Amino acid sequence: MHMFQKLDPFYWFLKAMLRGFFKVELKSEEVDFISDNIQKHRKVLWINLIAAIFVVLALSKTDAKDIATLITALLAPVMVMGGAWFAISFGAIPAKLMNVSLSCTMWMFTAFLTSLTTMFIAVGFVTPAVVWPVLGIVYLSALFACIQYDTADGMKAGLDEAQLRHSRAAVRYYKKQGIDPDAIEQASKE
Repeated sequence: MHMFQKLDPFYWFLKAMLRGFFKVELKSEEVDFISDNIQKHRKVLWINLIAAIFVVLALSKTDAKDIATLITALLAPVMVMGGAWFAISFGAIPAKLMNVSLSCTMWMFTAFLTSLTTMFIAVGFVTPAVVWPVLGIVYLSALFACIQYDTADGMKAGLDEAQLRHSRAAVRYYKKQGIDPDAIEQASKE
């Protein structure tokens, strides 16, 4: 473990958040993936924290009307990047391209989380302080869910590839046995 990692609060935060994954029996490649994913999310959380500092500084001198415009403008990137990030499944990525998919999901999650954080900070500037605990619960719940979902999804890397390979093998087997899979499918539709 690198010295910086031992001192990094985000590393320990992520280890605690993902401890449920380590409570089950994992293959070595799954443990490696989780470790790589923790490193990915550490980077995202640090980028997000730095961006959040600048957002707070900027919004502290911004008119409420302009903050409302910012909130509206951030709806699009939050929705688009969040939707796209959740739509991409590690299962559709061939296992040999895992490093590319980790990079892709890191940047998509960075865009999503930074937009979401900026929006929540902006909302905090225009809402009464009594609402802030609710905003905090919503924000942290979204953050936890996203990171846990991303990690769970990563456990199925190469799944579509394996399903395709097994489906092709099944079709070849059926044909050797004199069974036409297309005829069976057609008959089931009638």
